[in-house]
Amino acid sequence: MSIMKKTITGGLVLATLAGTLAITAPAAEARDYYYRHHRNNDVWAGAAAGLAGGLIGGALIAGAQRPVYVEPEYAPPPPPVAYRPAYYVSPAAPPCHFEWVENEYGEAYRARVCY
Repeated sequence: MSIMKKTITGGLVLATLAGTLAITAPAAEARDYYYRHHRNNDVWAGAAAGLAGGLIGGALIAGAQRPVYVEPEYAPPPPPVAYRPAYYVSPAAPPCHFEWVENEYGEAYRARVCY
């Protein structure tokens, strides 16, 4: 979790607890003092509810999934490929090409040369 998410989550939890305590707090009345303090069933019920809530909340927090970074496995790079010009050679005809040739008078012309 980032710091900002932790801060916002902590603030929301604090606001929820403060609101819950403010809403459920009983009004201060002196006439109920004896009745409340001589009945011990409320204490055990509150302790049991707090324990149950703590166990359920702890289980929810412990079971929460967090994203886990797994380093990807990279394949080795392919071997370098060397391209050579490949020309189609007909099996019926020998390979031929054109060259510049001079005649006996020094004039240049193109001639087809086959091997």
